[in-house]
Amino acid sequence: MSVTVRPLTAAGGDARGTPPTVPRESVHRQSSSEVFLGSAVPHPDGSFTARAVLPPTHPYWTDHAHPRAADPLLLLECCRQAETYAAHEFFGVPADDKFVLVDWSLALEPAADGPAVAGAEVAIEATTHDAERRGDALRALAYRMRLSVNGASAGEARMRVRYVPQAVYRAMRTRRDGSALPSSQEYRGRPDGVPAPPAEVARAAEDNVLLLDVRREDDALRARMRVAGGHPSLFDHAQDHVPGMVLMEAGRQAALAALACWGGRPAADWRTSVLRAGFSAYAELDAPLTVTAHRPEPADGTDGALGVRVTFTQSGRSPAEAYFAAVPGPASPLPRTGGDTAARA
Repeated sequence: MSVTVRPLTAAGGDARGTPPTVPRESVHRQSSSEVFLGSAVPHPDGSFTARAVLPPTHPYWTDHAHPRAADPLLLLECCRQAETYAAHEFFGVPADDKFVLVDWSLALEPAADGPAVAGAEVAIEATTHDAERRGDALRALAYRMRLSVNGASAGEARMRVRYVPQAVYRAMRTRRDGSALPSSQEYRGRPDGVPAPPAEVARAAEDNVLLLDVRREDDALRARMRVAGGHPSLFDHAQDHVPGMVLMEAGRQAALAALACWGGRPAADWRTSVLRAGFSAYAELDAPLTVTAHRPEPADGTDGALGVRVTFTQSGRSPAEAYFAAVPGPASPLPRTGGDTAARA
């Protein structure tokens, strides 16, 4: 595909040595602390190279019960920011278009599980394909992104995204009864259920737990998803639906809780190595959303890896489905909580 090149306008760092990042609005972020993309350079064939810098500490992205390496979902977020920046700055997608995620995947190599390094640099080599246009307007594009962390090959991400004009989006999101969609800003209070203990979803801070009222059944764990509208990372700005990245965090927590139940090791001992997810409808804010992690099964390709299928259901439909594969890592220094305690009746 041909590329419309626009000038890169990266903002400078501050006096404390913070790496420069691209403008917040170009990656759909409100807070500068949520911007990790530092630069991006287009190539004539529709490919581009991007660079991101991982935060040395962060209340969400580095909050893990037993941190060992860069958070896989943070690597995926870096890829999302690279895609968003490129769509606006290189491919001419208007600033007010809505981005609709169709599907994405992440497959990490063993090198990605090396010790986390403060300020590690992520290089992204991206190619694009399957462009869909209406006239001169780009309406859909698929991305393949090779990742390296501090020069070591770390894996690959893929995603397909649709670009929807504002007027079309409003028509899509208009309810039949004419009622207004709620805003995530309305969901800033305390959870309306019992959160899972943080360690049982490999978190340290309760504020980062998204599973409520977890219960274990014969072959699955089920929980309600918490809409944490006041969370500064998951809901960096107001939304009229649950974003895909927030669904992924809830899905990962459910998968880790299932691994703690049936995998023989605490949640913190498992490293996510593969993620795949597809999105078929918007997850609404004002209806209960059930997250179900099915009993883990052996995953292909890696000895000891287990895979967990995660489904999301809401109002009789499934807005998303995901699959997480994880490999056991070094033993956790935390007290073993035991699988049976991961589910609360």
